[in-house]
Amino acid sequence: MSDVSNTQEISVPSYFLRAVVKNAPSKGIDVPGLVRRAHIPPRLFVGSNARVTVEQYARLQAITMREMNDEALGYCRLPLKVGTWSAVCHWVIHVRTLSQALKRFCLFYSLLERGLKTELSTNEDTLTIHFSPWEKGESIEPFAYELFMFGLHRLTSWLTEDSLPIQQVRLNFPEPEHSQEYRAMFPGAERVFCDEREPDTGCSLTFDRRVMELPIKQTPESLSNFLRQPLLNVMVNDYNQQSWSAKTRAVLRQRLSSIPTLVEVAEELEIHPKKLRRKLEAEGIGYGDLKSQLRRDIAIRHLTKSSEAIEQIAYLTGFSETCTFTRAFKRWTGVTPFTYRKRAKSANN
Repeated sequence: MSDVSNTQEISVPSYFLRAVVKNAPSKGIDVPGLVRRAHIPPRLFVGSNARVTVEQYARLQAITMREMNDEALGYCRLPLKVGTWSAVCHWVIHVRTLSQALKRFCLFYSLLERGLKTELSTNEDTLTIHFSPWEKGESIEPFAYELFMFGLHRLTSWLTEDSLPIQQVRLNFPEPEHSQEYRAMFPGAERVFCDEREPDTGCSLTFDRRVMELPIKQTPESLSNFLRQPLLNVMVNDYNQQSWSAKTRAVLRQRLSSIPTLVEVAEELEIHPKKLRRKLEAEGIGYGDLKSQLRRDIAIRHLTKSSEAIEQIAYLTGFSETCTFTRAFKRWTGVTPFTYRKRAKSANN
């Protein structure tokens, strides 16, 4: 399991912050209080382009789930009491293969009849996991599917120590504004959206059938460590270090103060530049986007976690001039680095 303190830089858009607390007012819970306790600046919470660190997001999610006593955050017809995720993890840890773990996962929610109905289907080539409401015609909002599908994929990746490649993610809603985030949530997957909402059809994840025989490498002992910060661990553990995007990101991180070109990265990875470009595109991301995301997320971490001068952060993220860094950061988040740091510090006081 990755050490959380040594994870790669990750940031989360404000859409997910607002989705986490959307149903809290119906329980009489003060949303601004939740945001303050998560050390999130209020203006970043409401900003359409704003982003926060993964730790801030995980903290808000954990606090809100505890206050609501609902790990489904009010998105399902019946609450999932706090402790449900821990229980399902203990339920699936005592098996030999991923196939057995997935069958147990589905059986757990079938017995519970809460959350989303989860079912498996297979053919000669693929394994598909279907997620749907318990009652016909029930309307489930997209965030509930995002929460369940992302959580299950990351849990199975942790169990097998292998970031399982998704062939297709099928979503029963129109493509949302934040759909670019799905490239990181469901890496490499073909994304299929519905033009019109069909609430009772559900969503699905499709894998190569061969993943069913992958061995479970975790133990009850490692599960104890995993569950110390389950929400954070679900988001930051990354076992797909052999992907071309991971290899490229590693090269960029080592040379971030002097950003290499695609040709230079390809030379270091001993691959033709055109082939590297095709490999990255097959994994759902271009070189320019990957570079921008890494610079953005590292800048956010430095502004949030350190007292380094903005000029130094600009240099660390590969900008030769502070003004260029400021323009790029404002394009990424909607605010300047100075404003972002000021709001972050005010939230921590």
